[in-house]
Amino acid sequence: MKRLLLLTALLLATTACGDDFADAQSVGTIDAFEEYLENNPNGRFRIQALAQLETMYLDQAQKGGGLEMYDRYLERFPEGDMRGKAVTQREKYLFDWALEQGDLEAWDKFLTEYPKPNKKWAKRARRLRDVAAYVDQLSWTDLVIEPVNMAEDPKGPKDGWGFSMQVTNNGTKFISDLRFTIDYLGPKEGQVLKSNEWPVVAKNWGVPMEEEKKLPMKPGQTRTWFWSDNGIPEIWEQKARVTPTRLVLVE
Repeated sequence: MKRLLLLTALLLATTACGDDFADAQSVGTIDAFEEYLENNPNGRFRIQALAQLETMYLDQAQKGGGLEMYDRYLERFPEGDMRGKAVTQREKYLFDWALEQGDLEAWDKFLTEYPKPNKKWAKRARRLRDVAAYVDQLSWTDLVIEPVNMAEDPKGPKDGWGFSMQVTNNGTKFISDLRFTIDYLGPKEGQVLKSNEWPVVAKNWGVPMEEEKKLPMKPGQTRTWFWSDNGIPEIWEQKARVTPTRLVLVE
């Protein structure tokens, strides 16, 4: 009789434990699995619950949880199997956030947290940080878009598009390198069909340039930024965006 009662008790305990895990699986939330582990710290499904939780924490961060959820994952699973992936994704998330914000505070946050960034975006991050530090001292006019002859023949066919604007250095520093990137915008919101970078001033560019463009841009000076292109995708709707993407001051 005692043996039968003992076996029954063990069966009930095992079943209850299994039912707890089954309930957590049925609910399928982080809180449900955390509750299972809290109630069954040494339960037979502990490893399965932890594996499920680790996946769910990272999935939540990947689906828009932001830095808070990446940090929550890294705190919950400091030695997790997916830690390396989470660390890389967190850095990329912060880089993309700084890119979207585009201000000095955002880039300083990124470079403070990642003083030695992933080589994929390290150079770009530092360049954009330099731009953000001085961009308030720059001004530029609205972009003029018009058909042009690519051979600069006034009598020739308009076989391309020209883009121009006036850029002014309103600060007190000389600028030795200043480049703008032009994005050709597509019909869908936020769609970029093609991008090109071209300097207002650059000592070396790899192609022949006017001598004036090689000289540092003085405080108070205004220069013309001009770019032409005949390789724009056909679906382009004659809309473009320009942003400064490199700036080097003369020390």
